[in-house]
Amino acid sequence: MRVFLLSGKRENGIYKLSQKERRYLFSVLRLSINDVFTAKDKDGNYYKAFLFSEDSITLEDTENPEETLLDSLSQYKKPLLPITMMISVLKNRKNESEVRMLTEMGVKRIILMKTEFTEGSLNAHQLERLELIMREAVQQSGADLPDLIGPVAFDEAIKMKEGKLIILHQGVLSSSISLPASIENAESVTAMIGPEGGFSEKECRKAEENGAVPVLLKTNILRSETAAVYAASAIQVILQEMQN
Repeated sequence: MRVFLLSGKRENGIYKLSQKERRYLFSVLRLSINDVFTAKDKDGNYYKAFLFSEDSITLEDTENPEETLLDSLSQYKKPLLPITMMISVLKNRKNESEVRMLTEMGVKRIILMKTEFTEGSLNAHQLERLELIMREAVQQSGADLPDLIGPVAFDEAIKMKEGKLIILHQGVLSSSISLPASIENAESVTAMIGPEGGFSEKECRKAEENGAVPVLLKTNILRSETAAVYAASAIQVILQEMQN
């Protein structure tokens, strides 16, 4: 469900809107003064929000956020099954589109990795921008805000796995299996996506030693950021089908 995500704190029940938040409410959602909608803070608390001026809203605690939803674009209101995506840091701004799409798809955690063949890097400003992009993606999609972790070394990332661990490899390994078979009966999944050209053989062996199942996607050759989005989408569909 789509809600308005609060980025700051309220004072005396009043929340001051930033310029970007005002634009989102008035230009994107096309709300008007006196409209009522659902808001949520970073701790997961829901509020009944009243737009009483161009730069302020009032917030009232609510236990029934669906009463004042912004819209009904999505009728799927159950929590998505937990998926962790471990993705290599990429060059330029490729991580931005990758993180945005993974957030919209409802992944639980995004862990940025530094691998043997990683060419990109992220400074503090770029990480702040990724956080902002994630928040904007949440506003648009209604997803929960995922945890953004890293960048961390490959060996450290493996220790953060939750549920079944799979590693997407660019070539066929002797133990490679299909994606559906790799996550059969899983309640949560962690997927590792390498940089352009994939992981090194050493990293693949290390992952297998830590319980990872090598997976070869039966697709055309995909860019790293495309592979991450494709895998996350396929995993979510497979997990949901298994629950039915």
